[in-house]
Amino acid sequence: MIFKSNFNEHDQEMFEYILDNIPDSITIVDEKCKVIFFNSTAEKYYGVSRHEILGKDILSFFPGAILPKVLDKGSSYYNVYNSPRQNSYIVLSAAPLLDKSGNIIGALARDRDITEIVKLSDLLNKTQLSLLQLEKEFSKISLTGESYFSKIISNNSSFIQVINICKNISKTPLNILLRGESGTGKELFAKAIHYESGRKGKFIPINCSAIPNELFESELFGYEPGAFTGAKNVAKKGKFEEAEGGTLFLDEIGDMPIELQPKLLRVLEDGEVTRVGGNKAIKINVRIISATNKEIRDLISENKFRRDLYYRLDVFQVNIPPLRDRKGDIVLLANKFLQEFCMEQGINIIEIPKDILDIFFAYSWEGNVRELRNIIQSSVVYASQSGKGKIEKEFLPSYMQKIKVDRIGKILNLSEIKDSESGLEEYMSSIEKRIILETMKDLNNNKSEVAKKLKLPRATLYYKLEKYNIAVSEK
Repeated sequence: MIFKSNFNEHDQEMFEYILDNIPDSITIVDEKCKVIFFNSTAEKYYGVSRHEILGKDILSFFPGAILPKVLDKGSSYYNVYNSPRQNSYIVLSAAPLLDKSGNIIGALARDRDITEIVKLSDLLNKTQLSLLQLEKEFSKISLTGESYFSKIISNNSSFIQVINICKNISKTPLNILLRGESGTGKELFAKAIHYESGRKGKFIPINCSAIPNELFESELFGYEPGAFTGAKNVAKKGKFEEAEGGTLFLDEIGDMPIELQPKLLRVLEDGEVTRVGGNKAIKINVRIISATNKEIRDLISENKFRRDLYYRLDVFQVNIPPLRDRKGDIVLLANKFLQEFCMEQGINIIEIPKDILDIFFAYSWEGNVRELRNIIQSSVVYASQSGKGKIEKEFLPSYMQKIKVDRIGKILNLSEIKDSESGLEEYMSSIEKRIILETMKDLNNNKSEVAKKLKLPRATLYYKLEKYNIAVSEK
């Protein structure tokens, strides 16, 4: 028996069985601090077998043990917090064992593992701190509008330059014309410029292509009571008045009716607006940001847009490049939209496999960032419903499923050698390295399969891996 007492053999076995199956670590020492019982939980928790420790001084295994203090002072300790080893936390209690005469014959310690509780508590504290930080950032964002510029992400140096230009001109009173294809994020830029500007008024958007011509004037300038037959006898503010002290965003400005353009020009020149059916001029302080996906100069030559209005709107022009001209951002944006949509809908994060990203990279993206977002969202819904946990080719629109990825074209970039100062031999070495790397990725670093795929002797493959300093572990 590993624990001796006045119990009979059956009682000792039962007693030891109970202690062995307690989820806490139980250690018992005699009056000389020799270990006489060490349960299975203690073995697992401390990584010490009972055969090693039984009969040994506990201090030789645990120099900071509390049991010697219990024997020395005859005192009990309850719920003492301790960390016996790195990233391990316990609450321990210890008490002396007394005989019938009150003499100390040993001591017992019970250690309860609270490592997970401490880690959860630490995580909760960090989360609370993060929430406080987010609240501070949100307050800052609400005041500065940084949230809108932070939504415009890119790794493309030219696009980042566009973002910085917009930040710099946001605090000026200049009217701005944003040019870019549909879906490039012109309204997002306009909002960011407005909130970064610090203007106290509202951001008021109006889509010039979505309002019927007969309603355009009243929508823009407002109207007085009785201005229209059958209308309610009340006045209504126009978009200019709503945007007082703020920004009016004229989206698709190229579609503004030609007959309304002189009135808009007069407002911009005089800084006053007159409601339909009224004769009182109302002073306004409004910044104009307009946007178009058309070439305004072509419209001017076709007599569809006034030249003088164009120069009033185009004080500072910003050209927003299409997504196909910054393909390096596709993966960045795809993952951003993926995470945002999954979190909004309570869906487990879906994976975008490499073959899907290759299709994204090969696609022309005529709908730009908006199209990418829509495809990610629809694909996530299909992936979630299928239970597969990742976006597969069948979840993409049919026109994307037909795309053939040019793997060699990705590796062979002729523009690199044109721009490079190195010679053909060095360039071919870089191509060979890329091919090996791509094949290693495709075959999960299985060197035997890679050698077969590339039709190389295995020794040759090892030589090339060493030559190109490709460090991989075979799975």
